[in-house]
Parts: sequence; C-alpha cells; structure tokens
Amino acid sequence: MDHGGHAGHGGGGGGGGGGHDGGGDHDGGATCSMNMLFNWDTENLCVVFESWRIDTPAGLVFSFLVIVAMAASYEALRAQSRRFEERLIEGERKRHPESSGSGGIGEDETPLLASHSSSFRLSNQQRLTRALFYMAQVFVGFFLMLIFMTYNGYLMAATVLGAGVGFFYFGGDTLATSTKALSCH
Repeated sequence: MDHGGHAGHGGGGGGGGGGHDGGGDHDGGATCSMNMLFNWDTENLCVVFESWRIDTPAGLVFSFLVIVAMAASYEALRAQSRRFEERLIEGERKRHPESSGSGGIGEDETPLLASHSSSFRLSNQQRLTRALFYMAQVFVGFFLMLIFMTYNGYLMAATVLGAGVGFFYFGGDTLATSTKALSCH
C-alpha cells in the first residue's frame, strides 16, 4: 500500500508528525534512519530510542562498545543463573545424599553429559530469584534483538562480538556448561 501522498495521519500539510519515517523531526535536525535492509550507515542512525542517535564516528565507536558490553552482560547473566541453579542442586545433594543417585560412579567418572534430573521443591525465595534471573535475561535478550534489527552491520557485529567475548569470559571452561545460543527468548 502506497502512503506516499499522505503528509501525516493528523491531516494538513506538515505539522501533524506521525509519518512512517522512523522518528520525528522534533528538534529541527535530521530524522532517524530506519532501514529495513542490511546497511553500513553511520549517520542519523537511531538505536532503539530516538535519543540514542549515531551521527559521528565517535558516536559509532561508543555505541559499538556499549553494545559489546550489553551482549557480554547477557552471557554474564546466564552464567550467574547457572551458578545459582548449581548451588541449589548441590545444596539439595548435601541435604539428601542418598537421593543424589550417582549409581556408583565416582566423582572423577561423572558422565560427560550428566543429567541434573533431581526433582525437589524450591522455596518461594528460590523461585523468585530464578524468575528474576529469567526476566533479566529476557529483557536483555529482546533489547539486543531490537539492536540487531537495525540491520546495521556495525551494530550486528557488536552484538555478535559481545556474545563471543561474554561466552569466552563467562561461558565456563568445561563442556558440562550449557552452550545454548544467544537468543531473545
């Protein structure tokens, strides 16, 4: 559907705002660029918010570093969540050693893909903590998805680089660690 003949949804010639350009011209400056195709734009690029605008090379570098840190923080959140759950499981094993079910396998002989099928009830505080970790991961994941959906090559690269850096530092150094890919949910 072609909306090219409409100046805005408010009627009139120009003051209505509300067009489909991805941002308003509120301060007399350029509008946000909203490109739905892969691009390498570095001017008038808004990242999630109209106020997070990239207009200069320095702004691009700063935004790149912020996005790398955000993606790495996602991996740090996941690592903290895994450690919390491992502490819960370990605490339960200490409270009920007979139900840990190692099946005669020694500590050094644990299978590579050992299952944590221990079923025990969590307290409300433990459930709340797990839910808060989950909510934080969902929020950061969706925020990174919105950044990725600018389709800007620099910002996409920052997201992927941050995920890799975060996984390197926080993803654990054993194969028993989950390797679920970065996702928005």
